[in-house]
Amino acid sequence: MLSRRRALAGPARGLLALALLGAAGTACGPGGPPAPDPLEAQLEAARKDSDLASAAAAAAAPALAPALRVVADERARHATALVEELARAAGKPTPTSTPATTGSPSATPAPASAPPPTSQDVVKALRTSAESAAKLVPTLSGYRAGLMGSIAAACTASYTVGIPPPPPPHGRTTQSSGPQSRRPR
Repeated sequence: MLSRRRALAGPARGLLALALLGAAGTACGPGGPPAPDPLEAQLEAARKDSDLASAAAAAAAPALAPALRVVADERARHATALVEELARAAGKPTPTSTPATTGSPSATPAPASAPPPTSQDVVKALRTSAESAAKLVPTLSGYRAGLMGSIAAACTASYTVGIPPPPPPHGRTTQSSGPQSRRPR
């Protein structure tokens, strides 16, 4: 015959064992630390692009410098939007100020003998950033996907339309390859 005490104590021990196993399984589970937010890499790229465009603008010809400053400002705004989204996703208040990117020296200054960046360096960086952001879009949803799509489009527009191509090397003239250039004189 089963006593009342044993009848109640048996299930209580089973529930306690299950609770302990559940807590141990959660603490020692395969999760580990959470993966870094994919927008962190985009934030770093936006800051670097802004610094690169600022440095290129400082060394560029007067006709090209305004376009490079626009790119620097635009990438700084991308960095601000990414900081705000990362803070929102983490449940933290949005920082009242973000690290300055436009016109600030880069974290690792270039050696004195290194030439300043060119507009083509900026174009290359923008192309890389656009491709990276575009690849991220399908993995995201909602606002984040829209933000990455917007950044990808802005970077693409900047390097295809916003920054004029470099002039041809001196001494070379460009000829039309159309039918008019083949006519006998």
